[in-house]
Amino acid sequence: MRFAINYSPEAEKLWRDGRIQVDLFKCPDWPDLVEKVGAIHKVYVHCSLISWGRGRDEIDFAQLQRWLETTETLVINSHFALETADFAPDSRITPEAVVERAACFLSPLCERFGAENIVIENLPYPDGVWTDILLQEIVDPAVISEVVRRTGCGLLLDIAHAIRSCEGAGREDVKGYLNALPVHALRELHVVGILPEPDEHGIRQDHFAMTEADWAMTEWALEQIRAGSWRKPDTLAFEYGGVGERFAWRSEAAVIAAQAPRLYQLAKSV
Repeated sequence: MRFAINYSPEAEKLWRDGRIQVDLFKCPDWPDLVEKVGAIHKVYVHCSLISWGRGRDEIDFAQLQRWLETTETLVINSHFALETADFAPDSRITPEAVVERAACFLSPLCERFGAENIVIENLPYPDGVWTDILLQEIVDPAVISEVVRRTGCGLLLDIAHAIRSCEGAGREDVKGYLNALPVHALRELHVVGILPEPDEHGIRQDHFAMTEADWAMTEWALEQIRAGSWRKPDTLAFEYGGVGERFAWRSEAAVIAAQAPRLYQLAKSV
């Protein structure tokens, strides 16, 4: 399994100094950054596509094709998110309606690139970053599983997002929740730390250093993959650090130096 880490100047320096091993740097879909990082190391692109109505007009099919051809990007990801605004004011929002809407969004991607090259990523609920008005149905394992079944797409499983969704929806059995997702279609696995304490909105934010609880859940997930209960993903990505306003202040070299090697070994143990 390939090991990737969010690209950051700190991660680049540690890699150049031989203090961490990475198969890939994971980059946001910023063409200039992808080109810059790709000139020094293998890179893959994590897209900002979102499966809601206004996201359809933002799809640049030609750019997506270039990344598939010129980088180590194996699959095109779309974040699974829908809002009330995606439905007519007088419509009844049901799980089936949510599945239909998601399948409609994913259809042109599947037709252009093949469903086997598209993955949907589970988002946290509530979110507070992408939108404050997510429908709770988008984190229902049955809904996610039906979208995967109907479209033929794969799953990008973000463990931190799953934990946050369980907390937001009042689910206590996180492992049961994870096993209820379409893990037979797993293509990519994201891991990162979650703050122990909730913020002023009652949300435990992620994209921080791994805690012991995060390590325990990650190691349990890897056990499921080794046992064959989950499909072996192509890539395990450590989503700590990055560039830009959201991530530059939480890209500590000491955290990356301490945690990336352990995750690299876990990825290679599968």
